[in-house]
Amino acid sequence: MFKLCTLGIVLCLLAPSHETTPGTVVRVHQEALEYVCQEGRPFLIKGMMAIQVPAYKPPGFIFGSVLKIVGIKILDVQLPHLSVKLIPKTGVQLSFSSKLHMKGNILEWKLGSSILLDVRVTRSPSGFPILSITACKSLLGDIQILFGGNNLLGFLRPFQNHLRAILVDKMCLSVSNVVLGLNAHLRTMVGLNTINSMSHLQYSMLENPDITSEYMDLDLDAAFEMMGKPVQDSSPLPPFSLPPQETADDDSMVTMGLSDDMFEHFFQTLEKSGAFNLNIGGKSGSGDFHLSTSMLQSAIPSLAQKYPRDVAIALIVVLAELPVVTLKEGRATLSISPTIHLEVADSSSETLCSLRCVLALSLQVDVSPTYLQLSVALQGEMGLEMVSSSVKDVQVSKMRTIIVSVMEKNFLAHMNAVLVGGISLPKLANVQYTDGDIEIHEGYAQVNCDLDYKH
Repeated sequence: MFKLCTLGIVLCLLAPSHETTPGTVVRVHQEALEYVCQEGRPFLIKGMMAIQVPAYKPPGFIFGSVLKIVGIKILDVQLPHLSVKLIPKTGVQLSFSSKLHMKGNILEWKLGSSILLDVRVTRSPSGFPILSITACKSLLGDIQILFGGNNLLGFLRPFQNHLRAILVDKMCLSVSNVVLGLNAHLRTMVGLNTINSMSHLQYSMLENPDITSEYMDLDLDAAFEMMGKPVQDSSPLPPFSLPPQETADDDSMVTMGLSDDMFEHFFQTLEKSGAFNLNIGGKSGSGDFHLSTSMLQSAIPSLAQKYPRDVAIALIVVLAELPVVTLKEGRATLSISPTIHLEVADSSSETLCSLRCVLALSLQVDVSPTYLQLSVALQGEMGLEMVSSSVKDVQVSKMRTIIVSVMEKNFLAHMNAVLVGGISLPKLANVQYTDGDIEIHEGYAQVNCDLDYKH
């Protein structure tokens, strides 16, 4: 479809958040609209070449049967000028000039035209962008009519009037249909984005876009769902908006702002779905991790008496507390507190003890063509404290070396495997982000990128 579709993409993106919805903002700059325009040339040309002009017979002309013009076709369309600009609080205005080469059974002619189209951008009741045409003005220039190598414009003045009467309306109708055809494509913005087999992320517009003369901000709700039900946070969220652009140096087409609440809801969804939980060791297929009661006797002396025969131990890591994401200038961190259960891997499945592990992780965020890539790494020392125990004399300090090693090697690798799918960015089908870079600011992450439409 018309690359103005990216205008759609452009439209599809977001702005501040409301009430309890995580804030996400996409700011579409003038550069994006200009790109959309140039990509849209083939679709405009195709639409204009499809215009049908009825046959013409000069009324009352004695030689009308001879000069009847039938089989009128548009042979070629050129668009020497094509531009778009933002109309504050309304939408965009598309303007272009064209050169048409037309031919009938006995005549051939060329004419120029110009079109001015006003497009309003609003929100549908279902939460996706809708384009509507509020005004269209089409003007035709002089028509050069050739017959046998001679210019017959004066002789066939009525034919010129016939063309004007037909083309003025049909050109506006054709271009309007190309733009309105994007509405079916814009629906793709509200589709489900898979997080894992149990959970999804869905974007939808909250209100009409905020449009200035320099950019367009669109407000989206980022709704996280698990098993078809919303993942809700009981605490109200503060409103979020992307600060005004400070300098004109950044010529990115699109700027997106994702609040720390957005990241926090993402990790909360993974936590609630059990994606971070992990069973390490004690069973076949546990890799090179082996832990047994004899290996723990220095940390838990009573195990020698309770388990005279060496028995395998499993570490069951359960994340039951909400992760906390903190975005500061230039860095992102994630704080989690999983509980580690040491369980005897025999028929008794006895839990020897439970330890609370406090992990401060650095959060690395990168931009791909369709989503944010996430990974974590340990930052500083790992905190470890006793929660409960079914055995006596558990010495946490002596167990620390084993636990830290296992968590660093196995659990962090597991977390990064879970995060490999990243956070899907709001987009339209066939549209990707290019040349993306990310900035971490106080309370939000900012993505700067260009657009690439895949035909």
